[in-house]
Amino acid sequence: MREKAITMGKIADILQARGQLDDALKIREHEELPVYEKLGDVREKAITMGKIADILQARGQLDDALKILKNELLPAFEKLGDVRSKAVTTGKIADILQARGQLDDALKIREHEELPVYEKLGDVHSLLITRAQLAMLLWQMDARKNSQRVQELLCLALTDAQRLQIPEAEQIKTVLAQMGLSCD
Repeated sequence: MREKAITMGKIADILQARGQLDDALKIREHEELPVYEKLGDVREKAITMGKIADILQARGQLDDALKILKNELLPAFEKLGDVRSKAVTTGKIADILQARGQLDDALKIREHEELPVYEKLGDVHSLLITRAQLAMLLWQMDARKNSQRVQELLCLALTDAQRLQIPEAEQIKTVLAQMGLSCD
């Protein structure tokens, strides 16, 4: 049963990547999720629910995606004691709030719920991405007022990206240039 659910999940991943969201959603809801529920596998159920939320978000069903993230994923990861997955989930919630224009709420989540977890875990990659996301949010809120903090966050992200030698370094340089900022 588990192996079939895993295989169906991989098929849903492919369909989702191809943009066949309805088909991917059907597989996740009707063929994958019931297996994990029957097995009592809290982690796999939460991961599958997260993928369902991703599909709903891609379809523009932000309220439904947000409901799953808040009511299903957060409690599951709290129960499992998985602070990293909980931080990833709060980041997804912040993404949705930002897309809905709830910038203050998204800012609170990024600064107080997401960023501190990655700092505590020493997760440099997630930390640099969250700093860049936070910088973009602050820029969106008030570019002039927040320009110094935006620059600080992006320069920290750039330093880490260069140290890790990942492609995001060039993207961050491009964003800095577009904003008229630099790390010199």
